[in-house]
Amino acid sequence: QKVQLRERLAGLGWLTSDILAHLDDTPDFYLDQVAQVVMDRWSSGRVGLLGDAAFSSSPMSGQGTGLALVGAYVLAGELAAAGWDHDAGFARYEARMRSFVEANQEIGRLNARTRDVPGPDAEPRPDFAGEWFTELVGRAINGVELPDYAGVPDSTTSAGSPISSSAKQ
Repeated sequence: QKVQLRERLAGLGWLTSDILAHLDDTPDFYLDQVAQVVMDRWSSGRVGLLGDAAFSSSPMSGQGTGLALVGAYVLAGELAAAGWDHDAGFARYEARMRSFVEANQEIGRLNARTRDVPGPDAEPRPDFAGEWFTELVGRAINGVELPDYAGVPDSTTSAGSPISSSAKQ
């Protein structure tokens, strides 16, 4: 990893060569990649994913917490609205969230590309001046309409409630 780091960062200027000179002396070295897994669906059977497990927007998007909170609200609401039918609830959750999530995933990828170290295999940097970027940011910020689930029965009134607890509050 240290050899690869030296090769990739060689010639970047600033203090890079001074920093790289200390790689072998450091008692604490850690190198990892920023990766993103894009899934074609977020549920299987009675198991549904949300947050980073489903959306993988990456730390490069800055939207992990926001997506998780919106996703939790929509998932709970859609399951309740579907009468706890997990197939229908998961399908409606994904239909409502997919475009919003994809826009935030793309923002993460674009941000990562702007940080690429130049090299023969580096992708060209994005041109953020186009209308495409304004549209993408709009979808990433406002890409999901949050329904009012206020009239939807909650799990305590549903005969098919998936959760049971003997804990007293």
